[in-house]
Amino acid sequence: MKNTVSIANFRNPKGTDSGALVSNYADLMGSKIIKITSKSHEYFHNFNYGNIDWRKNLQDIHWLIISSTTVLEGLSPKNAWAASMTFGELEGSKTVMIVDVPEDTTLLSEMWGAVIGKIRQINILYMTTDAIKYIAKLENIEMDNLLNNIRIKGIVPIVCTYDEQSKEATIVHSMGSLNVTIESNIPYQKWIANFLNMLPLQSLDNEGICIAAKYSD
Repeated sequence: MKNTVSIANFRNPKGTDSGALVSNYADLMGSKIIKITSKSHEYFHNFNYGNIDWRKNLQDIHWLIISSTTVLEGLSPKNAWAASMTFGELEGSKTVMIVDVPEDTTLLSEMWGAVIGKIRQINILYMTTDAIKYIAKLENIEMDNLLNNIRIKGIVPIVCTYDEQSKEATIVHSMGSLNVTIESNIPYQKWIANFLNMLPLQSLDNEGICIAAKYSD
C-alpha cells in the first residue's frame, strides 16, 4: 500500500527514545518523516530550542510523535516538548504521546505530571504495558480501568496499548473500546507505526479503528 502519511518527531539526537523508534518504523514503511532535535554542536539538555521553526516543521503533518521521557532530559527538551504540542494544535497536526517508564523510576511522577499537564493537547496516548503497571499504582486505579479513566478524564480521543506477549492491542476511544489480536510477532513500536499508518485512511468508529489496529505491514 502506498503510504502518504506525514510525521514530525521531536526526539533525542541519539534516536533512542520510544517516539523515535516508532518514527523509524514508520520511515521504513514509507511515511514522510521530519526529525526535530538539537543541532550536532549542541547538548540536548540545554540546546537552543528557540531556533526550531515549529510552523515550518509541522505544516501539513498528520502526526506529531513525542515521548513522555523527553521531559526528563533537561529544561530545553522539556520546553521544546511542550511547545511542539502547542504549535501542533495550531497547525492541525495530531499529537501522539508515547508513554514509557523512565530508567530512573523515581522520576515517574514528575514525567506523568508533565503529561497530565498537556493532556488536552494529546490526540493519541499510547502506554507501554510497564507504564500501565506503574501509573495505575501511582494513580491508585486498577490496571484494567486505567486507559478508560485517562480517556474520560483527559478527554483524549484515543488511548491505547499493545501487549507484545499476548499480541493483543487494547484501544479505548470516544465511541467505545476494542481488543484485537495481531497475527505477527512485532515490537510495540512497530504496532504503533502500523496503526498510525492506517488510521488516517479509516473512519474513527469501532470498525475503522479495528482495521487500523490489525494492520500489519
